[in-house]
This record gives sequence, C-alpha cells and structure tokens, in this order.
Amino acid sequence: MAGAERNLDDGTPGLLKDGRSVLVRRLTRDDLELIVDFSHRLSRRTISMRMLGPVVTLDRAGLARFMDFDAHEQLALVAVHENRAVGIADFARVAGHPDRAEVTFTIIDEFQSLGLGGLLLEHIAAAARDNGVAVLEADVLVENVAMVRTLESSGYAVQFGPPGSVVHADIAIHPRAQVLARSDRREHRAVRSSMQRIFDSRTVAIVGAGIGPENLGRAVVRNLVTHGFPGKVYAVNPNTPAVMGLPTYSTVSAIGEPIDLVVVAVAAELVPEILRDCAAASVAAVIVVSVGFGELGEQGRAAEMDMVRYARGQGMRLIGPASMGILAQQQTRRLAATFSLSLPEPGVVAMASQSGTLGLAVLEYARRIGLGFSGFASLGRSADVSPNDLLQWWEEDPTTSVLLLDLERVGNPRKFARLARRVSARKPIVTVTSAVQLSLDSAAVPSGVDRGAVTDTLFSQTGIVVTRTLAEMFDVALLFAHQPVPRGDRVAVVTNATQPGALTAAACRAAGLRPARVSEPTMVALREIAPAGDTADFFDLSPRADAEHYESALRALLADDAVDSVLALFIPPLVLSREAIVAALLRAGESAPGKTLVASFDGTEGVLRGAGDQDLAVPSYTFPEAAAAALGRATSYGAWRRQPAGVVRQPGGISADRVRAVAERAGIGPAGAAEAGDLLAAAGLAGRPDAGITGPQVSLSVVEDSVFGPLLMFGIAGESMTLYGDIAFHITPVSDLDAARMVRSVRAFPLLAGRDVDAVVDVILRVAWLVEELPSLAELQLPRVTVGAEGEGVLVHDVSVVFGAPGEGRRHREPRVQTS
Repeated sequence: MAGAERNLDDGTPGLLKDGRSVLVRRLTRDDLELIVDFSHRLSRRTISMRMLGPVVTLDRAGLARFMDFDAHEQLALVAVHENRAVGIADFARVAGHPDRAEVTFTIIDEFQSLGLGGLLLEHIAAAARDNGVAVLEADVLVENVAMVRTLESSGYAVQFGPPGSVVHADIAIHPRAQVLARSDRREHRAVRSSMQRIFDSRTVAIVGAGIGPENLGRAVVRNLVTHGFPGKVYAVNPNTPAVMGLPTYSTVSAIGEPIDLVVVAVAAELVPEILRDCAAASVAAVIVVSVGFGELGEQGRAAEMDMVRYARGQGMRLIGPASMGILAQQQTRRLAATFSLSLPEPGVVAMASQSGTLGLAVLEYARRIGLGFSGFASLGRSADVSPNDLLQWWEEDPTTSVLLLDLERVGNPRKFARLARRVSARKPIVTVTSAVQLSLDSAAVPSGVDRGAVTDTLFSQTGIVVTRTLAEMFDVALLFAHQPVPRGDRVAVVTNATQPGALTAAACRAAGLRPARVSEPTMVALREIAPAGDTADFFDLSPRADAEHYESALRALLADDAVDSVLALFIPPLVLSREAIVAALLRAGESAPGKTLVASFDGTEGVLRGAGDQDLAVPSYTFPEAAAAALGRATSYGAWRRQPAGVVRQPGGISADRVRAVAERAGIGPAGAAEAGDLLAAAGLAGRPDAGITGPQVSLSVVEDSVFGPLLMFGIAGESMTLYGDIAFHITPVSDLDAARMVRSVRAFPLLAGRDVDAVVDVILRVAWLVEELPSLAELQLPRVTVGAEGEGVLVHDVSVVFGAPGEGRRHREPRVQTS
C-alpha cells in the first residue's frame, strides 16, 4: 500500500476525452485555498446535485470542516488542471461496516461531460480497495443523468435501488475484466485526442532557437519553415532579435497567441522555468530536446518525474526528454519539428524510436532508399508520451499503413501487448528486438531457456514482425509499404543467372517459404520462354533474357493460383537496358495487384518505379538473401493475421465471487494452504486426490515480465523443462486456440500421446482467467499436474500463490497514465 499512497501524494496523470491532461492526487488540509476557489466556480445547479438539494452557497467554515477528516476513515482526491481544482471525489467509511463507504463526486461545470467523473471513480475505487473497502455507496439525484450513466458504464458491478427522487447505488469495486475493458476504451479516445493536439499542431514555438549553425533550436525552425509547415512558427530567445528572419520573443507567453506545440532546446536546468512559462500560455504539448535528466542517475530521474507531473498537472503532454523531435507529413502538409538535416518524403510508414540521435541516421536511410514516412517520433526517455500512445494514434491514422518500433522499453507492458495485438490485426508492426531484455525472474525460469527466442515468440504472439537489426526492419518495411501482404508461403523465383537463383531458392527455404509448384499451363508458357529454364526450386531465364522474356515469365507466374509471391533477380549483362527490364517488372506487377512481387535488381537497394507512374513500386534489395528474409517475415505476418484468434471466455464451473473473496481474504504476500486450496476450488481446478489419476505431469506458472506483463509458462514437468528449457510462454489474455497451440508447441508434447490434452488446455484457460480477473495475483505456480488418460481429466497436486496490493502488486496492470 505504500506505493499506492506515494502515487496519491505525488499525483497520477490522467487524460480527458478532449485530450487535455489533469493530475489526480490526494487532497490535504493544506489545500483549503484550492477548494475555496473550486467552490466559488461551481454553479448553483452543480452544488445542488452534489448536496442532493437546493443548497446554493458553500461557506469557508463548512469547507474547512470538510477538509478535517480521519485519513483512515475518509479520503478525498482532487483533479488539478492549470493549478486549479476541476473535480473532487471523496469517500467516508460507513459506521459499523468497515468494508463499505459512501462516495461523492463534484465536477466543475466546464469539465463535465469530459469523462472526469469516470476517471475519478477509477482512482477513488483503487484507493478504497487499498483501505479494505469492497463496496462504495452513492446517492444520486434522478435528474443527474450524467452521473448515473458514468456508474452504469464503469464496468463495475453496480446495483441500483428502487427509483425515486434520489437513486441509491451500491458499487462493487473489485477490478474485474469489464472494468479494464471499459478503461481501455476510454483511454483510447482520450489518448487519440491528446496525440492529435501534437501531430495536428497549427502553431509551434521553439525555445532556445539561436543564430549559430549548430544550434538545435535553429535547425528545428529551419525545418518547419523550409518543409511546408502551413501554420505559424515562433522563435523564443531573449538574447537575439531574430532567427532565420523570424522575430524572436523573450518568452512563450509573450507571443500573445495560443500555442499548440513548444520545442524546448535549452539546458536541463532551465527546463522547469520554460515549462512554467508554457503553462502560463496554456500550451497543449511540449517536446523536450534537452538532455541531462534520468540518464544521469537518481537525481536526474527525480527531476524528470517532477517535470512530467508538473506538465500533466498543467494540461500538457510531454515528449522526451532527449527527444530529437517529431515528423508528421502528408503530400500537402509537413510538420517537421525536428533538428534532423535529412527528411524522407511523405509516405505510409510511421516510426517510434527511443534510440536518441540514432533517429538521424534512420531518417537519412529512409530518404536514401525511398521509404516514405507519414510520421516519426523520437521519444527519448519516454517520460510521458510512450509507444502505447503512438500505437493508438497511428492505429486510426488514414495516412499510415505500416508501423515501426525501435524500442528499449515500453510504457505499460500489459497494455502494450493488448494494443499490439489489436493494431497488428489491421496494420503490420515491425520492431527490432536486440535492445529488448526480458526481466523474467531467474529463480522461476530454468537456465536452459533461450530468452532471445522467448522474446521473439512473445512479440510474434502479438502479431509484431520481429527483426534483429535496423537494416532488417527497413527491409520488411519496404515490402509492406509497397506490396500486399503475401497470401501464403509459396514463392516463385525468377532469375537470369543459375548460381544466384540457387542461392535465392536456398534463402527462401531458410526463411520458411516453399517453392511454388505451378500448374501445367503455366509450365508450358514458361518453357516457351526458356525451354531449359525449369529447375526444382527456381526458373532460369538465362543471361540472354530480355525485357520481353522477363515480363512474360512474371505475368505467367503471378497469374498462377499456386503462386503467392514472386522474387525476381536480375544480374545485368552488358547488352541489356536496365530501364527496359524495370519497366517490364512493373508492368508484370501491375497485372496482378493482389500478388506480392519483390526483386533483387542489379544491386539496387530501395524502390523500383516507372518514369511516369509513381503509384506502382517494387522493393529491391542489394542481395537476394535480404529479399528472401523480408518476404519470409511478411509471409509469417500474413499467416498470423489469417489464423483463427479463438475465443477468450470464462470457463464453466468458476465462481467469480468466491475467487474474489479468497483474494481479499488472503491479503498481501504468500497465500496460506487453505486460501490457495480455496482459490483452486473456486476456479474449478481442485480435483479429487482419490481419483486414481496417473500419468505424465505438466507444470504451469504465472511469471512477471516488464515488457509483456503477466506471462503463462508451460512445460512437461521434469528434465525437458529444467535441463533443456523446453517451455512454452504466452502473453495474456489466452484464447481457447492459443491454449491448444501452447500445449502442442513444446518439443516433449509426444509424451502426452493418448492423454487428456483437452483437460490440460482447460487448466491453462482457468489460470489465464485468474490472471485477467485478479490484478492482485502476483504469482501462481502449479508445478505438478498429473494428466490422466483421455477423458480422465487432470489432478493438481501442489499450488503456490502470492498476492500483491491491488494498487501495486502487479504495478504494470494499472495504467501508467490513467485516462477518462
């Protein structure tokens, strides 16, 4: 509970529906003036709603009495925006019923209908749970429809009393799955609104813009001015009269106009002063280019968190620190709020990077290979805006079709896995995993486990395309940006040189692709082009092949239903026109727009385009192995997207009420044998020891990871797990098909031949349900589960359960930035 109290004291950022930010914190006796100001801004109608009657004034003495409360019996939270209170929620324990408390909400008029009531309900419910409260009681005037709807849509189990002038509601505040789902939906809307205020900025100010050629602020001004930003650009520097022809201002507030976005490029010690100036000017968002914060140690991290809390309390979102800026562009509008000297052309790729100034090389490389960007964000230390925020923005951005993530860490791991799954179903996400480290407890995970392979597997379960290097990531992005996702794994290789053709065919096999076996009519057509060209794995046109030969062969292969993709190689002899072969390649691709066509063409790296048609493009790779690897990864993504997702549901025979009661009774720390046994029984996992079930044993555990959140770990108990690391991991939630695939993925699965595999799958689904239903479940281990013959079921022998505080036990289960 200490962690939860610390968060309440320091304040937790929250987002409203319109994208504005508030800071939610504990109300203290020192806040009297804040509350007096709050009360003076309330309308008579709002006061009447709060007091359940026609009270129209609140005197100072009454407010002082409200502030004088017993911290154990009462708690009040305040939402602060721009140093003024905009909403209050408080609870007071019901006399004689320590598990029940009365709750009230008061929202300033201009902040009503923005979701602040729902946001405060989430916070006050979490605080009440930490204080042992299970049910909140609320009395609401029947005409206060907005508050009634807030309770109805909260996801909590709400029981309303009989209708009358005042509606009584009992709110069971256990954080069940419906609450998390409702919170996710609210967050998505709020995050998109806050990101829109950044990427659709109409006015940008650069603080620290100077006249020196190496000044970062000046470089940002140059990019905004010279790259087609249609809005207004302001330079802020009290020490120089003009920057690049723009008059300067001494402060942001001195500009005297609303500012959407401020880029801060000053020394770290000056940043707090700049933020206060931005707050005075009601700035929507800031990008902090400055370094010298969390990377310098504990003192720097504290300054970084203070900076974020202040910004969010003033209604601002913050990118950075140590950011190199952002890029948001379409064909007719470019927001280049970055100091990069090189920018790619507009396109369909968006990228989030945490690699600092490496982003400079990324943008230059994208420009060089012709990979167009719709957006780019250098997050730096991701103190506020995180990859999760950007995923939710680009998910619905109509100009973005491909997402790239260069990550060292994610904001909220559990949320990241959920978001990635959802976004990947619509748009491919490609990431580099070399910098991502699993944090699995070495005591819980056998030493034989290949953590790199586990990382790749877990990313793949979300649909994310995994690469090891930035070069590989861009190879895949080039394909997704210019070609359709492959329909299957059957590839046809066309070449004009035998040895490179054989090398390419081998690379395709290594990438998980199969040689296409074309139909007889297609084979006849190919033999007419090159009578001796047919091999088992590729088609050789011979060095004498010209543009007509290439076009005919490619058209025939792309039209064949047995071909999902084509990889074309061209090794130029001295006598052929390169342009003619490119034109032939593009015409053939145009004939089959639903098929995937890639090339390794004359050592060209980038995009092959025709002279007059900029829409049709074929990605080309310097070496055919890179083309094959990119095609293989794109094909695997297509297979993931086509596979049935299965159903996530509550298994039969579970008593959700009993499960929650056990968790509340067990408290914090390791559960006793009685509580652990009761939890198994409530979840439908307790078998009869006298059932006589014998057979092989499996093991199932819940482990924690800082990247993916709670993970299920499954294996056949014994040496296959402990010595050889033969273990399957899976993110949550888990569908019925996920669980079945998990069981069958371990190499020792044949040991379960003739056994009740369906019962094993059922155990996995029940444990996965517990993970979703109990945010306080920090650890669960079933080290020995005997699997009977088919139809006999399973027998759980041992169980170990550890609970944490609901507010902190599984800290990443709670949103890092909560939303309305």
